[in-house]
Amino acid sequence: MKSSRLAFSSALGLTAGLMIWSLLQLLRFIAEENPLPGMDSFIYEGALIGLVLGGLLPVRHALWNHHAPSLILSLFVLGASLGTVAGILCFGLGQSLMGVQFSSEWVRLFSFTFLGLCLGGIVLYVRPSSGWPLIRILVGGIGGLATGVFIELSVMYQLMIPWQLTGLLLGGTIHFLLLGVLENYHVDSYLRVLTGRQEGQLYLLDQQHHSIGYGKTNDLILPGHSEVCEVHARVFKKDEQMHLENVDNDGNVSVNYRFISQQSVKKGDIIKLGSALLQYHEV
Repeated sequence: MKSSRLAFSSALGLTAGLMIWSLLQLLRFIAEENPLPGMDSFIYEGALIGLVLGGLLPVRHALWNHHAPSLILSLFVLGASLGTVAGILCFGLGQSLMGVQFSSEWVRLFSFTFLGLCLGGIVLYVRPSSGWPLIRILVGGIGGLATGVFIELSVMYQLMIPWQLTGLLLGGTIHFLLLGVLENYHVDSYLRVLTGRQEGQLYLLDQQHHSIGYGKTNDLILPGHSEVCEVHARVFKKDEQMHLENVDNDGNVSVNYRFISQQSVKKGDIIKLGSALLQYHEV
């Protein structure tokens, strides 16, 4: 299961690199026909990179857990908007540094690293329960630096466009893969959905806490089940054990068919939220 998610993260990173390269080619084509208004092309490139990475990084969780397309789209739009602003600011600052005699190579690396740190913050803003905030931001910075290094090598040695594409693909893959490795490191349990349209779906418990319910703001969304509240329960780690808590007085939560308000769970336990049945597993 962990290896499957790493493969998923790698594929999404490759997709991000390809999308960025395609948009950069479109930007260059437009710039040849008509001068770009208002900003240096370097800043436009930062905006496009921020747009793609800012859009795709926050939706990894929603895509992996098969959330509704409308939710995925709304998360993408929010992340892409924030990422675009971050790209403009980070690469705009880099452009200012070029004006005070910093070399273009170091400025590019600075811009990519700073953007990576900002993207880590954007992911936390869009998914505030994702946990380990400082580590996630640092991983974002490392991923941004890796992307900048690969792209800078292609610029430094004046390689052809396909090699620039290779740099983006490698950089994007490493960025997403690092996040996948971080999350896998913290995963030691998961929930399996036993009933409803999501029957058989596995939900990795890779955060400090997880909310469950039918509302779109939950980490694990359970649509189509009767008597499931908007935010029904919370799963969190305490004293090296996973705990389940009922967070809505109008909803019932049971473990092995005994009602609980809060209780630790162990391997094989059956969790019932309304008509939804889940089973707790450890890896």
